[in-house]
Amino acid sequence: MDTPLDKRTTKSLVDNTEYHLIMSDEFNTPNRTFADGHDTVWTALDKPDDDSSAAGGGSQQFYNSSSVTTTDDGMLKIATTIHKTKWRRYDPVKKEYKEEEAYYNSGMLQSWEKFCFTGGIVEVDVILPGDPYIGGLWPAIWMLGNLGRATYEASTNNIWPWSFNKCDRSLQPAQAISACNEQNHFGMHPFQGRGSTEIDILEVMTGDSVGRLGGTTPPIQYPYTDMTLQVAPGVPKNRPQCCEVPLYESVMENGRTKWAANTWYEHLETNGDTSINPFFYGTYLGETEPGQPVTRSKKQAFQADAVGVAHQLTPSHFKKLHKFRVEWQPGPGGRIDWFAKGHEGQDWMRVYGIKDESLRELMGSQIPIEPSYLIFNTAVSSTWGFPYDTPADCKKCYDCDDPECQCTFSYGFCKMLRESDVAMYIDSVRVYQSRDPSAHVGHNHTVGCDPIKYPTKEWIKGHSYQYMRNAPFSYEDKGHPLKNIQTGGGKCHDDTDCGSHVTRANLTKIHEDGGETSRRQLEESDSDTKEGRGKCVPLADFKSPLFAGSSGAKKSMSMQLWVYRPTLFS
Repeated sequence: MDTPLDKRTTKSLVDNTEYHLIMSDEFNTPNRTFADGHDTVWTALDKPDDDSSAAGGGSQQFYNSSSVTTTDDGMLKIATTIHKTKWRRYDPVKKEYKEEEAYYNSGMLQSWEKFCFTGGIVEVDVILPGDPYIGGLWPAIWMLGNLGRATYEASTNNIWPWSFNKCDRSLQPAQAISACNEQNHFGMHPFQGRGSTEIDILEVMTGDSVGRLGGTTPPIQYPYTDMTLQVAPGVPKNRPQCCEVPLYESVMENGRTKWAANTWYEHLETNGDTSINPFFYGTYLGETEPGQPVTRSKKQAFQADAVGVAHQLTPSHFKKLHKFRVEWQPGPGGRIDWFAKGHEGQDWMRVYGIKDESLRELMGSQIPIEPSYLIFNTAVSSTWGFPYDTPADCKKCYDCDDPECQCTFSYGFCKMLRESDVAMYIDSVRVYQSRDPSAHVGHNHTVGCDPIKYPTKEWIKGHSYQYMRNAPFSYEDKGHPLKNIQTGGGKCHDDTDCGSHVTRANLTKIHEDGGETSRRQLEESDSDTKEGRGKCVPLADFKSPLFAGSSGAKKSMSMQLWVYRPTLFS
C-alpha cells in the first residue's frame, strides 16, 4: 500500500522488459515487532546461531527479535549491541549440561515459509552498520532456498547449497534429495535433485587494509561487499587457493610449467571496482565429529563452491542510502546479475554476472530454481573481520568487558558498540517478476514457498524438528517451527491507527491503466473502496484467542484499553 505508484513496475537492466511488483515492504509504520507470530511476511529470530557450536564456527551473537524494529522515519532497523545472553545446552556426547554464552545481541529477519519466489528482481535500499574501517560486523542481505532455514543447521545439512539435477552415484549420498532417487518421499518428485541454494546480494567486510588487498584484480580494499552464488557440487581438485584470483592458463618458464592453471568457473562477468573474490572459494563440508549440531558420514562429505566477487564500497555506504539489485532468471539457461547504484539519480552499474553455462560446463550444476526467501541480518563472527594474526599468548575470547580479550578485536570495535548506535537500516525491499515468460531466459517466474514443480511443504512437515530451535528454546516452540500469526490486538486511539483510512482500491491497476498517480487517489476513492482495514475497539469487545491468551492481555483487562480489530472482506 505504501509503495510509490511509480515503483510498482521496473524495467529489467538485462532484457529491457517491464517487470511488475509482487511484494514490497516500505517499513513506513513505526515500532513494528517481528517476533515469531507477529508479522505475516517476516520472522525475527530468537536463538543463537547453530554455527556457534559447530566445529570451527565463530558466531558470537545471539539473535534477539527485540533488535529488529522500524523507525519513526520509515526504516527497518537491525541493531547490534553488547549484551550477554546465557543458556544451558545438553551435550549428548558427554551427557551433561553446558553453560553457553553469547556476548552480543543482533537481529536476523527472514521470510521463510511466509514469502518465497522463484526468479525476478530484488531491490533493496540500505545504510550499512558500523564504521567502515573497523572490522568485526558481518551484515548481509541474501536469499536461501525454502528447503533450508538459515541458522537451523539440521535443516541445511546435505541440503545447502545443492543446485544439481543429475544422477551421479558418487554424489548421491551427499545430496539428501538426489536425482538418482526413484522415491524421494515427503512430496518430493522422483528423479529430481533438490537443495537450498544461496544467492548473496551482499555480505559486507569492513576493516583497515592500509591499501590494496593482495590478490585482488583490480585492486580492492576495505570496505567491500561480496556478491556470491553458493552452489554444490563443488570443484573437487585443483581449486584456486587463497589469496589469489583463479589462474585460467598455466604460466610457463623455460619450457616448464611454473604455475598450473586452476579449475574454476569461466566467463564470469565483472565491471567497475570489482574483483573475483580471492579470499573465499567455498566450504568443504566434511565428516562431522561427535557433539556437532549435525551428523555427516565420510560418504556424505562434499565440496560447496562460492562463485563470487568483491565489490568496492566507500564510507558513504555507511552514512547514506544506497541501492543494490539482483536480477535472477532461474534454472537451466538462466543467469544471475548483480547491480549497485550510488546516490539517488545516479545510474545502475552492472557489477557481476553468472550465466548457466558457466555452472553446467564445469560441474553440471545449474542456476538456482528453488523457491527462495529473503534474509536480512548482522552477525558478529570471529571468522569475519576479526584479526587473524593475534599474538601467540592472546587469549581466545570475545567479551568486550574482559581486558584479556582486547587483543582479539579490531581496534575500536568495542568502543564503537558502546558509544554509537550501530545498526543496519533498510528503507525498502521490493520484488518484481515478469509476466511474459518469453521475455527472459531461464524458466518461468513463480510466487510461493510450495510451487507444484518444486514443492517444499510436505518435506518441511515431515522433518519439522529440523526447522525448530534446539533446547532449551525448543520448549517454547511446542512442536511447530512457526507460531500462528496474531491478527489485531495492537494499541490504538482511533480507527485511523488501524488502517481505516487505507483504500481498498487497486492502485496498481489504476497506475497501469494510466490513472492518477497522486496520493490524492486515496481521498477521492468512493465509499466502497475507501472502507478501511480495521476498527479501534475496547479490549472487552475484542475477540481473538491468540491475543486474549497472552499474558499482556490479561494484565490489561482491568483498563479501558482500545485495540485494533481487523476488518474482514469477502
